[in-house]
Amino acid sequence: MKSKWRRSLLVCIFMYLSLLCILRDHLLPENIFGTQKKHTISPEQNFTCIWSVVENREICKPVCNHGFFALYGMEKCHPFLTCEDIEQLKLEGNIGNSGYVKEVWHSYWQKFPVVVKKLRKFDRAGKIAGPGYLQGINLMKNFYRPSVLLQLVGHCNDTIVTEVHRLLDARDLEIRFKEYPLYNTLHTRMQLCVSYVDILRTLHSGHDGKIYVQCDARNLQKLAGQFLFTEDFRLVLSDVDSMETILVNETKKRLIKCTVWGKVTGRFPAPEELWPYKERYDASKLPLYDEKIEIWKIPDVCLYFLGDDVSTRQLKRSLKDIHKQCKNRNPKKRPTAEQVYKTYLTIYKDMIKSNFSGFKETV
Repeated sequence: MKSKWRRSLLVCIFMYLSLLCILRDHLLPENIFGTQKKHTISPEQNFTCIWSVVENREICKPVCNHGFFALYGMEKCHPFLTCEDIEQLKLEGNIGNSGYVKEVWHSYWQKFPVVVKKLRKFDRAGKIAGPGYLQGINLMKNFYRPSVLLQLVGHCNDTIVTEVHRLLDARDLEIRFKEYPLYNTLHTRMQLCVSYVDILRTLHSGHDGKIYVQCDARNLQKLAGQFLFTEDFRLVLSDVDSMETILVNETKKRLIKCTVWGKVTGRFPAPEELWPYKERYDASKLPLYDEKIEIWKIPDVCLYFLGDDVSTRQLKRSLKDIHKQCKNRNPKKRPTAEQVYKTYLTIYKDMIKSNFSGFKETV
């Protein structure tokens, strides 16, 4: 009996140590935010690889130039699908939650799974959001940042085809960790915080003289639904239908206001987003603001990713100062996304150096 117990214990220890080796190799800071391990499998083509928690193995795809795409398992890049290509795709079933603005379908291109999205152009919500939806397609075409935006596969008028993310969106955070309990660690959860801010800093970077701000984020669950989990537990922004653009000219910025979905309320939006007057709401009179509305929301998003387990207390204390700065009621005194990213990354690296302690207990 004791011999059996010892064998079982040794097997458990071996599996635990194996997992640590996998995590150490694939969750190092230099490998997690759009700069995953790159391999040259052939002289002509570089590949980027991640550890898939779904398949429990390394998966790779080619690194492509603008105007091309690659899906995991492909051996070379392919130009964006054309209208003719898209017309031949068979819609095989609804995937995830189709929103008010678009229908979302599962399909296959060649042997590779893809997602097909179509605007609900005859619905009221589709008509309201139509201009933003088309603007989002242009953003996906032109803002080529594979580590930030969902991979575009092709587009035709109001139909777009994208890569599949089998872990779905960030609203299902705890469900995903129940499905993959070995990855339910402080390090994976903190990785999600850093990944989120990494996306913000890229969108706020002023690329081509433009700063992009997500306007469809009136509450935490709505915002979480706009980000998909990658199979190595990072994030990509999938919903760009309601992005506002701040034009940057040297030190001057054209400010914005998010009004397409009406009045916002509650504690999640930044103070400057709220209606400040006693009179009846009038979108035309709402004061303008900038990308700092997204900095205000960072602490809420990160605390959501960290969860409520008692093992997070020390980590949350280390985040307290930067989170307090993010919650400054004066937007000008809030840090930039770049500053938050650097602070988060420093804390994350310190966690890596601590020999991957702090695994969360799972039931």
